[in-house]
Amino acid sequence: MIAVKCKGIKKFYGEGENKTAALKGIDLEIPEKKLTLLVGPSGSGKTTLMSIIQTILTPDEGDLFIFGHHMNTMNELEKAHFRNENIGVVFQALYLIPALTVLENVILPLTIKGENESKAKEKAIPILERLHIGNKVHCSPTQLSRGQQQRAAIARALMNDSKLIVCDEPTSALDQEHGHACMSILKDLVSSDNRTVLVITHDHRIFSFADHIVNLNDGLIDG
Repeated sequence: MIAVKCKGIKKFYGEGENKTAALKGIDLEIPEKKLTLLVGPSGSGKTTLMSIIQTILTPDEGDLFIFGHHMNTMNELEKAHFRNENIGVVFQALYLIPALTVLENVILPLTIKGENESKAKEKAIPILERLHIGNKVHCSPTQLSRGQQQRAAIARALMNDSKLIVCDEPTSALDQEHGHACMSILKDLVSSDNRTVLVITHDHRIFSFADHIVNLNDGLIDG
């Protein structure tokens, strides 16, 4: 089964003489229930492609299918609803709010949707315990190590039961030990939870965790 399918995806920035092609015709299939790495140098188009797969950015040409749903046929409201239900994102900057506790940060996706706070906390605590930060629920994110903050961000991405988890450079700020621990968590989501995980990275230390590696260079898929 295919989780994400890109057909002839192109994206341009600028106009006229300044028009630049960030993506030049991406044909890509990301298998379901696998861990895929999207790798490439700076400026290769990784961030643009990631934003398109997240449905935050709309391609100028081509078609995007996620779990069989044709994104091109959806308006922005429909895409936002689909994204909230199906795609969890772990950003490189993490975006944990210092004024909130770890638990409050993790349940934020559900409280924003208006779901019951007590039920959201009941759901979050086992996830945090599984990620070995159950003892940090009442701490501020500023009291956590970078590796613990990364786990909190992963927990938040799991709260909507998203079938697709997209991670932007999750190990770039971690040493090898904590980077491998982070990838072990993501790998476990694939094997134990049947999630599809897409990791955007240039970190060669984690390549061994991949089921599938996609190389992006100058707006095109290599190979």
